[in-house]
Amino acid sequence: MNLFSASVCVVASLLFLSGCGPVSSPPSAGNPAIYAFSMPGCSGCVIDQPHLVQLERAGYTIHRVDITISLHWRRKYRIDSVPFYLVVRHGKIVLRTHDLNLVIRVLQNGPSAQTQAAMP
Repeated sequence: MNLFSASVCVVASLLFLSGCGPVSSPPSAGNPAIYAFSMPGCSGCVIDQPHLVQLERAGYTIHRVDITISLHWRRKYRIDSVPFYLVVRHGKIVLRTHDLNLVIRVLQNGPSAQTQAAMP
């Protein structure tokens, strides 16, 4: 992680932290899986950790991937900075983002939340 990426990681994490509200329970079977990509020394990843634990407690499956160990994943999904999230539903990636708030909105409101968030 270069200095710019590290700064973006910290700033982005601090910006969305205030918006992370309570996480509701997953709606039903067939819930999406969340892949949380991180690496040692990433302060944004440390900041996100309590929110990921909250998602796990709500019943969501979180797969944590250290991109310094799992280089295959890093290349396959073109991950150049962390924290980074993939939301996978029924074997298909429905969201790629650095924004944990967006992950939470998609989990709570379904894929339409991604479209709504992308609109200006």
